[in-house]
Amino acid sequence: MIVTLLQGLKGADNVINANFRKLVLGRAVGNAGDSIYMIAMNWFILQLTNSALWIGIMNVAIVLPGVLLFLFGDSIDRHSKRRLLVAVEFSQLVIVVILIGLVALHIKLPGIYVGLVFVAALFGSLAYPIQDTLVPLLVEPDQLVQAQADMSIAYKGTDYVFNALSGFLISLCSVLGVLIMDAATFVVTVATFRRIKLAEPRQQHTREKSLYLNQILVGFKIISTDPLLRLLTFASVVMNFFFGGLNTYVVLFGRHFGGSIYYGILESMSAVGILLGMTVVYRQLKKLTVRQSYLIGNFGRALFMILTVVSYN
Repeated sequence: MIVTLLQGLKGADNVINANFRKLVLGRAVGNAGDSIYMIAMNWFILQLTNSALWIGIMNVAIVLPGVLLFLFGDSIDRHSKRRLLVAVEFSQLVIVVILIGLVALHIKLPGIYVGLVFVAALFGSLAYPIQDTLVPLLVEPDQLVQAQADMSIAYKGTDYVFNALSGFLISLCSVLGVLIMDAATFVVTVATFRRIKLAEPRQQHTREKSLYLNQILVGFKIISTDPLLRLLTFASVVMNFFFGGLNTYVVLFGRHFGGSIYYGILESMSAVGILLGMTVVYRQLKKLTVRQSYLIGNFGRALFMILTVVSYN
């Protein structure tokens, strides 16, 4: 899949295309690494604690960094994107190596694993906006749409493939073996991103930190003063809170059905659903009004959540 994608990245400027191919390859391999340690650590925590609560805490550690990304926008703007990208991927490599050591030593303190996964997920989440800011520097303006599509395929494609593959790998060679493979993916990612040759424009450090924070607060003020936005924000928070709970129960479903293989398959189906929703379903719903598409989308999610519950046995 990755090879086919890279072969399709063609254009007039060979240097730019070569660099963009490295970015896509690094994104695909790095996202595979993200998927592997997330699946492996969820399964490991279940084996270690046999507790749905700890699985929930682990999933909070995985998804919470995505909520905090708005705090880092100014720092990303101020520094070299390529160096930042190498740094965040190398940081994930270091954390995975620490996890390997803890698992090998049979350390049974779930809080330590949760804390390390949170930090790894934070660095992993930072990689995506950094990569997105690099794309316009590597391709021509008329290639941006196709470039972003290629990046999305590299992200979602590896997500569902390696979510399923991780379940099989855990059953074959244990969580420790999977984490060692995961470390190898980050080595490849770091090496790939280091090979990107890019003359980045000189950064202008004119924006004060206080000004950036004020700009962030403007968004919160707009939401707080608009009744409709307040309602939509509250509804979205509630729905995503409960939908996020499914990540906890998917681990338990996998064990109930027979092991880590089923856990990987369930996770891959979730990623496939997101991919289809962002493409096929989106193209159909965008023909409707915003209100209609919003209602249909949420009704569909509720319907299939109910079907998931009633078909559990």
